[in-house]
Amino acid sequence: MNLSLFVVDDDPDYADLLAYQLKKIDGTRITQFRSGEDAVAALDLDPDLIFLDVVMPGQGGLEALRRIKSKRPDIPVVMVSAQSVVSVALEAIKLGAFDYVTKGHDDSVKVISIAQRIAEQIELSREVESLRRRIPLAGFDGIVGESEPMITLFDTIRKTLRGDLTVAIVGASGTGKELVAEAIHRNSSRAGGPFVVVNCAAIPRELMESEFFGHEKGSFTGAHARKIGLFEQAHGGTIFLDEIGELDLGLQAKLLRVLQNQQLQRVGGNETIQVDVRVLCATNRDVSEMIVDGSFREDLYYRLFQFPVLLPHLSQRGQDVLLLAEHFRTQYLERHPEIEDRSFSPDARRRMLSYSWPGNVRELKNAVERALLISDGETIAETDLMLGDAMRLVRPDAAKERGPSSDANPARLVASAIDETDIVSMEELKALAVAHAYRVCDGNINKTAERLGVTRSTIYRLMKKHDLAASDDDDDAADN
Repeated sequence: MNLSLFVVDDDPDYADLLAYQLKKIDGTRITQFRSGEDAVAALDLDPDLIFLDVVMPGQGGLEALRRIKSKRPDIPVVMVSAQSVVSVALEAIKLGAFDYVTKGHDDSVKVISIAQRIAEQIELSREVESLRRRIPLAGFDGIVGESEPMITLFDTIRKTLRGDLTVAIVGASGTGKELVAEAIHRNSSRAGGPFVVVNCAAIPRELMESEFFGHEKGSFTGAHARKIGLFEQAHGGTIFLDEIGELDLGLQAKLLRVLQNQQLQRVGGNETIQVDVRVLCATNRDVSEMIVDGSFREDLYYRLFQFPVLLPHLSQRGQDVLLLAEHFRTQYLERHPEIEDRSFSPDARRRMLSYSWPGNVRELKNAVERALLISDGETIAETDLMLGDAMRLVRPDAAKERGPSSDANPARLVASAIDETDIVSMEELKALAVAHAYRVCDGNINKTAERLGVTRSTIYRLMKKHDLAASDDDDDAADN
């Protein structure tokens, strides 16, 4: 390892001899000083160990020790003296000296031993710190990773715990924004309070204000009783506003006032209610572009994005893919003991490492669970993962069946295929995406909108346009 040492002695011959002995330790960097004043002035060089002569002209060794310890109490200092004076040694130890060495009494052997001991302690400390950085905090359930981007993420999350700033969690869909929000809450001083999750994209715009801030009885048609809003429910804890970009401008203004003074009024009420809530938010949209087009308030942006936390894409996380895959495999088997345990084949592991994972961690989880269900071999094969081309929605010969002049309804392409040489319009692709997501989400409009990163109204519009009828349950949900 690299060990930085200061040798401070006004005797150049002894200093050179001591430096010569210490250089026998591999990786040692030695800086010599002729006075205590110069050594104290150079503490910004961050030495790992200082050998300091006791008797020097000007500032003596004990005074230099006192100043070093006042500025950098963490640096071990070994006092070196030509005289073995017990009172001086005791005074040095009292001032914080690590050890005391007498010149000429096997001093070269002793200083090397001390330097090696310090080097071992520093190496151990660095290994412990590295391990600590790689082990998630208590409460980081489900956040798995050892890659550099994840170590950076863990460190950033730890920094969010130092205060109560509003945190904006930014990342693509499927990167685990809610998991990060919950980890921040559970490890913060508010862990004993409620953690309220709000999916802004799933709340009809006309009900958002009531959901956020509550309403009084009779404030509007259907308000048969007082309703306590989500911000009041989160009092003393944390509220997580997912998909914050879905808020309309009117509600953005009201939210800004709550963030500024922690006060709100229920819909139809005159009472000002004081709340104590930490706000976390998340988005997969480019809010800076929304500010430019006028759909997001700039002043709210600066309030919400006080502390941004950026989540890495799964494709940037290297071997974490395999760690996560094993994590999801173990979790699924624990929930479903009736499923036969299968490990990943070498081909499956290579495929997971080379795949781009456009759906991020969520796609990986789905792939692992699906593979456990469909695998018939002793191990999970590459084909069991059904990645990339294996997930094509349609038959390979559909384009030929349609022909160049076909006016087929785009929605019917869901039951057809896209040939590699065929040109498909953007509208057809939209129909394919909506139909596939709707089917994967078991006909749930809210989940479909969330997975595609759009609003519910957008899903309804596209389904109507492409003759993709919603289920009766979703029609009822839309009316409520």
